[in-house]
Amino acid sequence: MAAATPLFELLQRNLEIFDGHDVVIAGDVLDPQILSLVKNCKSASLIVDNYVVAQTMAAMIGQSLDTTCPQVIEYKHVKLFFSDVETALKSLDNYDSLVLLLSKNKQQSLKLLNKLTSKLKKDGFIYTAGTNDGGGKSADTLLKVAGHTKKLDLARKCTLFKAIFENDFNTFKEPQDLKLDLVGNKVTLKQDPAVFSQGKLDNGTAMLIEALQEVTPFGCALDLGCGCGVVGIALDKMGFKNITSCDVSAAALELTKINAETNQASIKVVASDMLQAVDKYDLIAVNPPFHVGIQTTIAPTVNMIMNVKDHLTENGVFYMVANGHLGYEEFLKENFAEVEVVKKSTTFVVYKAHN
Repeated sequence: MAAATPLFELLQRNLEIFDGHDVVIAGDVLDPQILSLVKNCKSASLIVDNYVVAQTMAAMIGQSLDTTCPQVIEYKHVKLFFSDVETALKSLDNYDSLVLLLSKNKQQSLKLLNKLTSKLKKDGFIYTAGTNDGGGKSADTLLKVAGHTKKLDLARKCTLFKAIFENDFNTFKEPQDLKLDLVGNKVTLKQDPAVFSQGKLDNGTAMLIEALQEVTPFGCALDLGCGCGVVGIALDKMGFKNITSCDVSAAALELTKINAETNQASIKVVASDMLQAVDKYDLIAVNPPFHVGIQTTIAPTVNMIMNVKDHLTENGVFYMVANGHLGYEEFLKENFAEVEVVKKSTTFVVYKAHN
Protein backbone atom coordinates (compact mmCIF):
# COMPACT_ATOMS: atom_id res chain seq x y z
CA MET A 1 0.00 0.00 0.00
CA ALA A 2 1.30 3.44 -0.92
CA ALA A 3 2.15 5.95 1.79
CA ALA A 4 -0.86 7.84 3.11
CA THR A 5 -1.56 11.18 1.46
CA PRO A 6 -1.88 14.31 3.62
CA LEU A 7 -5.60 14.54 2.77
CA PHE A 8 -6.22 10.94 3.82
CA GLU A 9 -4.38 11.52 7.11
CA LEU A 10 -6.50 14.63 7.79
CA LEU A 11 -9.72 12.66 7.27
CA GLN A 12 -8.46 9.62 9.17
CA ARG A 13 -8.00 11.67 12.31
CA ASN A 14 -11.61 12.89 12.02
CA LEU A 15 -13.39 9.54 11.69
CA GLU A 16 -16.37 10.84 13.68
CA ILE A 17 -17.60 12.56 10.51
CA PHE A 18 -18.06 9.09 8.96
CA ASP A 19 -18.98 6.75 11.79
CA GLY A 20 -22.70 6.00 12.05
CA HIS A 21 -23.67 8.33 9.19
CA ASP A 22 -25.12 7.98 5.70
CA VAL A 23 -22.21 9.50 3.78
CA VAL A 24 -21.47 10.49 0.20
CA ILE A 25 -17.83 11.11 -0.76
CA ALA A 26 -17.16 12.92 -4.04
CA GLY A 27 -14.74 15.29 -5.76
CA ASP A 28 -11.04 14.65 -6.28
CA VAL A 29 -11.11 11.10 -4.88
CA LEU A 30 -7.54 10.22 -5.82
CA ASP A 31 -6.35 8.11 -2.88
CA PRO A 32 -7.86 4.58 -2.85
CA GLN A 33 -7.24 4.36 0.91
CA ILE A 34 -10.19 6.70 1.40
CA LEU A 35 -12.34 3.58 1.03
CA SER A 36 -11.03 2.39 4.40
CA LEU A 37 -12.55 5.43 6.14
CA VAL A 38 -16.16 4.29 5.57
CA LYS A 39 -15.88 1.00 7.50
CA ASN A 40 -18.18 2.20 10.29
CA CYS A 41 -20.56 4.32 8.23
CA LYS A 42 -24.25 3.46 8.31
CA SER A 43 -24.04 3.65 4.51
CA ALA A 44 -21.44 5.09 2.17
CA SER A 45 -21.46 6.05 -1.50
CA LEU A 46 -18.17 6.97 -3.16
CA ILE A 47 -18.39 8.76 -6.51
CA VAL A 48 -15.03 8.25 -8.20
CA ASP A 49 -14.18 9.96 -11.49
CA ASN A 50 -10.73 8.39 -11.97
CA TYR A 51 -10.81 4.91 -13.51
CA VAL A 52 -7.50 3.79 -11.96
CA VAL A 53 -8.62 4.78 -8.46
CA ALA A 54 -12.00 3.13 -8.98
CA GLN A 55 -10.29 -0.08 -10.16
CA THR A 56 -8.06 -0.12 -7.08
CA MET A 57 -11.00 0.46 -4.73
CA ALA A 58 -12.96 -2.33 -6.44
CA ALA A 59 -10.01 -4.68 -5.94
CA MET A 60 -9.89 -3.74 -2.25
CA ILE A 61 -13.36 -5.27 -1.84
CA GLY A 62 -12.59 -8.28 -4.01
CA GLN A 63 -14.35 -7.05 -7.14
CA SER A 64 -13.39 -5.58 -10.51
CA LEU A 65 -14.49 -3.04 -13.10
CA ASP A 66 -14.77 -3.58 -16.83
CA THR A 67 -14.19 -0.78 -19.36
CA THR A 68 -17.75 0.55 -19.41
CA CYS A 69 -18.94 3.76 -17.79
CA PRO A 70 -20.94 4.30 -15.65
CA GLN A 71 -20.57 1.35 -13.27
CA VAL A 72 -21.60 0.77 -9.68
CA ILE A 73 -20.35 -1.93 -7.32
CA GLU A 74 -22.22 -2.70 -4.11
CA TYR A 75 -20.52 -4.37 -1.15
CA LYS A 76 -22.22 -4.59 2.24
CA HIS A 77 -23.10 -0.98 3.15
CA VAL A 78 -20.90 0.56 0.44
CA LYS A 79 -21.71 1.71 -3.11
CA LEU A 80 -18.73 2.46 -5.34
CA PHE A 81 -19.59 4.54 -8.40
CA PHE A 82 -17.28 4.95 -11.37
CA SER A 83 -19.47 7.64 -12.80
CA ASP A 84 -20.13 11.27 -13.51
CA VAL A 85 -22.05 13.01 -10.73
CA GLU A 86 -25.34 13.42 -12.64
CA THR A 87 -25.62 9.69 -13.31
CA ALA A 88 -24.63 8.76 -9.75
CA LEU A 89 -27.25 11.12 -8.32
CA LYS A 90 -30.04 9.10 -9.93
CA SER A 91 -29.08 6.10 -7.77
CA LEU A 92 -28.37 7.89 -4.50
CA ASP A 93 -30.75 7.74 -1.55
CA ASN A 94 -31.08 10.74 0.73
CA TYR A 95 -28.10 11.02 3.05
CA ASP A 96 -26.99 13.10 6.03
CA SER A 97 -23.32 13.86 5.31
CA LEU A 98 -21.47 15.03 2.21
CA VAL A 99 -17.67 14.88 2.15
CA LEU A 100 -16.38 16.93 -0.80
CA LEU A 101 -12.70 16.53 -1.68
CA LEU A 102 -11.89 19.82 -3.31
CA SER A 103 -10.53 20.23 -6.79
CA LYS A 104 -8.09 22.99 -7.76
CA ASN A 105 -10.80 23.70 -10.34
CA LYS A 106 -13.20 25.84 -8.26
CA GLN A 107 -16.02 25.55 -10.81
CA GLN A 108 -15.88 21.76 -10.56
CA SER A 109 -16.15 21.93 -6.75
CA LEU A 110 -19.05 24.37 -7.05
CA LYS A 111 -20.83 22.07 -9.47
CA LEU A 112 -20.51 19.06 -7.16
CA LEU A 113 -21.55 21.04 -4.10
CA ASN A 114 -24.68 22.38 -5.79
CA LYS A 115 -25.76 19.10 -7.37
CA LEU A 116 -25.03 16.78 -4.45
CA THR A 117 -26.90 18.85 -1.86
CA SER A 118 -30.12 18.04 -3.78
CA LYS A 119 -30.30 14.76 -1.83
CA LEU A 120 -28.68 15.94 1.39
CA LYS A 121 -31.08 16.01 4.34
CA LYS A 122 -31.81 19.42 5.85
CA ASP A 123 -29.61 20.06 8.87
CA GLY A 124 -27.22 17.44 7.49
CA PHE A 125 -23.51 18.13 7.25
CA ILE A 126 -21.24 19.28 4.45
CA TYR A 127 -17.51 18.74 4.87
CA THR A 128 -14.84 20.07 2.53
CA ALA A 129 -11.30 18.75 2.61
CA GLY A 130 -8.53 20.03 0.40
CA THR A 131 -4.95 21.17 0.17
CA ASN A 132 -4.43 24.77 1.18
CA ASP A 133 -3.03 25.67 -2.25
CA GLY A 134 -6.00 23.93 -3.91
CA GLY A 135 -8.80 25.85 -2.21
CA GLY A 136 -8.94 24.00 1.10
CA LYS A 137 -7.91 27.00 3.18
CA SER A 138 -10.66 29.25 1.79
CA ALA A 139 -13.45 26.69 1.36
CA ASP A 140 -15.59 28.49 3.95
CA THR A 141 -16.40 30.97 1.17
CA LEU A 142 -18.07 28.12 -0.76
CA LEU A 143 -19.95 26.82 2.27
CA LYS A 144 -21.30 29.93 4.00
CA VAL A 145 -24.34 30.07 1.69
CA ALA A 146 -25.40 26.66 3.07
CA GLY A 147 -25.41 27.60 6.76
CA HIS A 148 -23.24 27.83 9.84
CA THR A 149 -19.64 27.01 8.88
CA LYS A 150 -16.54 26.33 10.96
CA LYS A 151 -13.00 25.04 10.53
CA LEU A 152 -12.64 21.56 12.04
CA ASP A 153 -8.99 20.72 11.49
CA LEU A 154 -5.76 21.74 9.79
CA ALA A 155 -2.84 19.40 9.16
CA ARG A 156 -0.04 18.87 6.62
CA LYS A 157 -1.15 21.90 4.57
CA CYS A 158 -4.71 20.58 4.28
CA THR A 159 -7.88 22.02 5.84
CA LEU A 160 -11.20 20.44 6.85
CA PHE A 161 -14.33 22.61 7.09
CA LYS A 162 -17.82 21.70 8.30
CA ALA A 163 -21.12 23.38 7.44
CA ILE A 164 -24.68 22.64 8.56
CA PHE A 165 -27.01 22.45 5.56
CA GLU A 166 -29.65 24.99 6.59
CA ASN A 167 -30.29 26.96 3.37
CA ASP A 168 -30.92 25.97 -0.23
CA PHE A 169 -28.55 27.75 -2.61
CA ASN A 170 -27.67 28.04 -6.28
CA THR A 171 -24.09 29.18 -6.80
CA PHE A 172 -23.17 27.19 -9.92
CA LYS A 173 -23.93 28.26 -13.48
CA GLU A 174 -23.84 25.54 -16.13
CA PRO A 175 -21.30 26.37 -18.86
CA GLN A 176 -22.73 27.31 -22.24
CA ASP A 177 -22.56 24.87 -25.12
CA LEU A 178 -19.66 25.39 -27.50
CA LYS A 179 -20.71 25.83 -31.13
CA LEU A 180 -18.05 25.55 -33.80
CA ASP A 181 -17.31 24.65 -37.38
CA LEU A 182 -15.58 21.26 -37.32
CA VAL A 183 -14.10 19.95 -40.59
CA GLY A 184 -16.88 21.68 -42.51
CA ASN A 185 -19.70 20.68 -40.14
CA LYS A 186 -21.58 22.76 -37.59
CA VAL A 187 -21.29 20.98 -34.25
CA THR A 188 -22.51 21.68 -30.71
CA LEU A 189 -20.41 20.50 -27.78
CA LYS A 190 -21.73 20.35 -24.25
CA GLN A 191 -19.13 21.58 -21.76
CA ASP A 192 -18.25 20.40 -18.25
CA PRO A 193 -15.92 22.20 -15.80
CA ALA A 194 -14.39 18.80 -14.93
CA VAL A 195 -13.12 18.35 -18.49
CA PHE A 196 -10.21 20.21 -20.09
CA SER A 197 -10.75 23.37 -22.19
CA GLN A 198 -13.73 25.56 -21.40
CA GLY A 199 -15.51 27.94 -23.73
CA LYS A 200 -13.37 27.26 -26.80
CA LEU A 201 -11.55 24.57 -28.71
CA ASP A 202 -8.00 24.73 -27.41
CA ASN A 203 -5.35 25.61 -29.98
CA GLY A 204 -3.46 22.32 -29.68
CA THR A 205 -6.54 20.20 -30.35
CA ALA A 206 -7.56 22.46 -33.24
CA MET A 207 -4.12 21.99 -34.80
CA LEU A 208 -4.29 18.21 -34.30
CA ILE A 209 -7.66 18.04 -36.06
CA GLU A 210 -6.31 20.18 -38.90
CA ALA A 211 -3.38 17.77 -39.32
CA LEU A 212 -5.64 14.72 -39.29
CA GLN A 213 -7.51 16.00 -42.32
CA GLU A 214 -4.58 14.91 -44.50
CA VAL A 215 -5.38 11.26 -43.66
CA THR A 216 -7.56 9.20 -45.99
CA PRO A 217 -10.14 7.52 -43.70
CA PHE A 218 -9.25 3.87 -43.15
CA GLY A 219 -9.45 1.09 -40.59
CA CYS A 220 -9.91 1.60 -36.87
CA ALA A 221 -9.15 4.92 -35.15
CA LEU A 222 -8.56 5.77 -31.50
CA ASP A 223 -9.10 9.17 -29.86
CA LEU A 224 -6.80 8.68 -26.87
CA GLY A 225 -7.67 10.83 -23.84
CA CYS A 226 -10.87 12.01 -25.47
CA GLY A 227 -11.94 14.82 -23.11
CA CYS A 228 -15.17 16.24 -24.53
CA GLY A 229 -14.94 13.90 -27.55
CA VAL A 230 -14.17 16.50 -30.21
CA VAL A 231 -11.35 14.58 -31.96
CA GLY A 232 -13.45 11.44 -32.28
CA ILE A 233 -16.35 13.50 -33.62
CA ALA A 234 -14.01 15.15 -36.13
CA LEU A 235 -12.78 11.72 -37.28
CA ASP A 236 -16.40 10.64 -37.77
CA LYS A 237 -17.12 13.75 -39.85
CA MET A 238 -13.99 13.02 -41.93
CA GLY A 239 -15.42 9.62 -42.84
CA PHE A 240 -13.83 7.18 -40.39
CA LYS A 241 -16.26 4.33 -39.68
CA ASN A 242 -14.70 2.53 -36.71
CA ILE A 243 -13.81 5.00 -33.94
CA THR A 244 -13.05 4.41 -30.28
CA SER A 245 -12.70 7.20 -27.72
CA CYS A 246 -11.11 6.49 -24.34
CA ASP A 247 -10.31 8.44 -21.19
CA VAL A 248 -9.50 7.82 -17.53
CA SER A 249 -12.24 10.28 -16.41
CA ALA A 250 -15.87 9.23 -16.02
CA ALA A 251 -16.96 12.84 -16.59
CA ALA A 252 -15.04 12.93 -19.89
CA LEU A 253 -16.51 9.61 -21.03
CA GLU A 254 -20.07 10.72 -20.29
CA LEU A 255 -19.47 14.06 -22.01
CA THR A 256 -18.07 12.29 -25.07
CA LYS A 257 -21.15 10.05 -25.24
CA ILE A 258 -23.49 13.03 -25.04
CA ASN A 259 -21.57 15.04 -27.62
CA ALA A 260 -21.30 12.10 -30.03
CA GLU A 261 -25.04 11.51 -29.82
CA THR A 262 -25.84 15.22 -30.20
CA ASN A 263 -23.74 15.40 -33.36
CA GLN A 264 -24.79 12.04 -34.84
CA ALA A 265 -21.29 10.59 -34.55
CA SER A 266 -20.86 6.83 -34.20
CA ILE A 267 -18.20 6.32 -31.52
CA LYS A 268 -17.41 3.50 -29.08
CA VAL A 269 -16.54 4.92 -25.66
CA VAL A 270 -14.32 2.97 -23.23
CA ALA A 271 -12.62 3.64 -19.91
CA SER A 272 -8.85 3.30 -19.95
CA ASP A 273 -5.76 4.64 -18.24
CA MET A 274 -4.01 5.83 -21.39
CA LEU A 275 -3.38 2.60 -23.38
CA GLN A 276 -4.15 0.17 -20.55
CA ALA A 277 -7.42 -1.25 -21.89
CA VAL A 278 -7.25 -0.61 -25.65
CA ASP A 279 -6.68 -2.86 -28.67
CA LYS A 280 -4.74 -2.25 -31.90
CA TYR A 281 -5.63 0.60 -34.25
CA ASP A 282 -4.71 1.90 -37.68
CA LEU A 283 -4.72 5.49 -36.39
CA ILE A 284 -4.16 6.81 -32.87
CA ALA A 285 -4.52 10.53 -32.14
CA VAL A 286 -3.75 12.21 -28.82
CA ASN A 287 -3.39 15.59 -27.15
CA PRO A 288 -1.78 14.35 -23.93
CA PRO A 289 -2.09 16.19 -20.61
CA PHE A 290 1.10 17.32 -18.94
CA HIS A 291 -0.15 19.00 -15.77
CA VAL A 292 -0.48 17.07 -12.53
CA GLY A 293 -1.78 19.57 -10.01
CA ILE A 294 0.36 22.67 -10.38
CA GLN A 295 3.40 20.65 -11.49
CA THR A 296 4.40 19.91 -15.08
CA THR A 297 5.29 16.31 -15.80
CA ILE A 298 6.04 14.55 -19.06
CA ALA A 299 6.46 11.08 -17.52
CA PRO A 300 2.98 9.68 -18.40
CA THR A 301 3.32 10.87 -22.00
CA VAL A 302 6.84 9.45 -22.36
CA ASN A 303 5.52 6.13 -21.03
CA MET A 304 2.66 6.27 -23.53
CA ILE A 305 5.09 6.96 -26.41
CA MET A 306 7.14 3.91 -25.38
CA ASN A 307 4.06 1.69 -25.51
CA VAL A 308 1.89 3.15 -28.26
CA LYS A 309 3.50 1.21 -31.12
CA ASP A 310 2.25 -2.01 -29.48
CA HIS A 311 -1.28 -0.70 -30.06
CA LEU A 312 -0.78 0.17 -33.73
CA THR A 313 -1.37 -2.20 -36.63
CA GLU A 314 1.52 -3.00 -38.98
CA ASN A 315 0.82 0.08 -41.12
CA GLY A 316 -0.64 2.14 -38.29
CA VAL A 317 0.12 5.81 -37.77
CA PHE A 318 0.35 7.90 -34.59
CA TYR A 319 -0.50 11.62 -34.39
CA MET A 320 0.31 13.65 -31.29
CA VAL A 321 0.11 17.36 -30.54
CA ALA A 322 2.15 18.84 -27.70
CA ASN A 323 3.83 22.00 -26.48
CA GLY A 324 7.03 22.28 -28.49
CA HIS A 325 9.23 22.94 -25.46
CA LEU A 326 8.46 19.55 -23.90
CA GLY A 327 10.92 17.74 -26.18
CA TYR A 328 8.89 14.68 -27.14
CA GLU A 329 10.51 14.38 -30.57
CA GLU A 330 13.58 12.58 -29.22
CA PHE A 331 11.41 9.99 -27.45
CA LEU A 332 9.34 9.48 -30.60
CA LYS A 333 12.50 8.92 -32.67
CA GLU A 334 13.70 6.34 -30.17
CA ASN A 335 10.49 4.36 -30.63
CA PHE A 336 9.48 4.87 -34.28
CA ALA A 337 11.29 4.43 -37.59
CA GLU A 338 9.72 7.56 -39.09
CA VAL A 339 8.87 10.78 -37.22
CA GLU A 340 7.90 14.06 -38.88
CA VAL A 341 6.54 17.42 -37.81
CA VAL A 342 3.36 18.00 -39.84
CA LYS A 343 2.14 21.21 -38.15
CA LYS A 344 3.92 23.80 -36.04
CA SER A 345 3.14 27.09 -34.33
CA THR A 346 5.01 29.22 -31.81
CA THR A 347 3.53 26.99 -29.08
CA PHE A 348 2.42 23.63 -30.47
CA VAL A 349 3.85 20.88 -32.65
CA VAL A 350 1.92 18.05 -34.30
CA TYR A 351 4.03 14.91 -34.75
CA LYS A 352 3.29 12.04 -37.10
CA ALA A 353 5.03 8.76 -36.33
CA HIS A 354 4.98 5.29 -37.89
CA ASN A 355 7.27 2.30 -38.45
